[in-house]
This record gives sequence, structure tokens and C-alpha cells, in this order.
Amino acid sequence: LPQRNPETKPPQLDFLIFILKQLQPVLTEQKILNKIEAEVGDVTMEFDSSYVIPEYNGCLLKIKGNNLKKKRDATQLLLEFIVKNDLGLPENNSKKYEKIEIVSMIPNGLVSMVIGTRGKQISSLISESKASIVINQPIFKMTYRTVSISGKPFNVSNAIMNIQKI
Repeated sequence: LPQRNPETKPPQLDFLIFILKQLQPVLTEQKILNKIEAEVGDVTMEFDSSYVIPEYNGCLLKIKGNNLKKKRDATQLLLEFIVKNDLGLPENNSKKYEKIEIVSMIPNGLVSMVIGTRGKQISSLISESKASIVINQPIFKMTYRTVSISGKPFNVSNAIMNIQKI
């Protein structure tokens, strides 16, 4: 086996989040993702239509980069934009919410690490991030497990970052 240089950082996993499909044109037409990339630096954000979750009307957004905190910052800016502009609400509901819910994805093989022994790790994640985190049941023939995360944009982006750290 090839030896890995201990000074070389392991590659970072992309942040994989599902957002409402109706948001994709808004974010694309207004070039919101480009603005966030420019503001944060060293991250790229792109939609990937090859991932589909049955019964979920969403689209996958990949947030790529080697700096975990910059990916968190990009996620936070995106979620704050969605909340600030009422983009996550049904059209007939004018009430403004501070909370948001997203679906993130983690590889099936890493779920036990996120949950931890007797749920200690997931309890710690919830306590630290102050976000609600629910790891959903596996979906037939999918190599990723969905994770529902809800709370204020800052808390949700911190929860995603802390899950990625694991």
C-alpha cells in the first residue's frame, strides 16, 4: 500500500445538501451561488441532478472545497439568504421564519460514527450545534443516508460542519 504523507491533509468530503427544487432557478438566475463563492473564496457550489431521493422534491447542491470552515460559511450564507427572502415558505404563507430545514447526506458506512456508542456522538452534535438532527432510515439501493437538520441557519451550518469533521 502506498504510504500517505502525514503532513498531507486527507481530502475533505463535499457538503451534500438537498434544497427545494423550486429554489434552483432562483439561485441560478440571481447568481446567488456565484456571489457566495466570491465572498467566501476557495469553495465551489454546484447542483447535481444525478442524485434523486424518492418522494422528495429537492435537488442536490454540492459545496466543495478543502477548507471546512469556508464550506460552513458558504452554507450559512446560502441558508440565511433563503430565510431572509422567504424562499423556503409556501407561496400563501407570508409569515417570516428564522428556522430552516435541510436534508444533508452522509455515506452509509459512516453513519455509526456520527451516531456514536449508544447515541453519545449524535447527542453531542445536537447539544453543540443547537440544531435538530435526525438520521433517517436507509433508502433502498442508495449509498448515502439522509440526515434532516433544522434550526437557525448558523446552527444548521455548524451541524453540517461538525458532522463532516467526524
